[in-house]
Amino acid sequence: MHIGAVKSIRWTASLMLLLASCWCACGAAAGGQKPAATHTILISGFKYQPDAVTVNAGDTIVWKNNDIVPHTVTAADKSFNSGAIRPGATWKFVAKKSGTFPYTCIPHPNMHGTLIVQ
Repeated sequence: MHIGAVKSIRWTASLMLLLASCWCACGAAAGGQKPAATHTILISGFKYQPDAVTVNAGDTIVWKNNDIVPHTVTAADKSFNSGAIRPGATWKFVAKKSGTFPYTCIPHPNMHGTLIVQ
């Protein structure tokens, strides 16, 4: 075999290995998953707005109390509970488990919301 052909084969093989390693590294970093997002739910007029939100596991949900009285965000299954959120304050929760989670405000049981985690 000609020396030029051997060098060309080695160069081509090296290039293919380099491209393959880049492709694997980029694919592993992306993982096909969306980056975590932050969703905001306003508490205003004694309502959660929006009253239902769909998020991905790993996303952060922020409830902001725009009312003049404290409210809570308490899951029906007790999987999360904000405690009292003072007027003007926020509470953050990172969704880790998939499912549908109805929640309410303990002092104001007429307030209802639903967190859907995919």
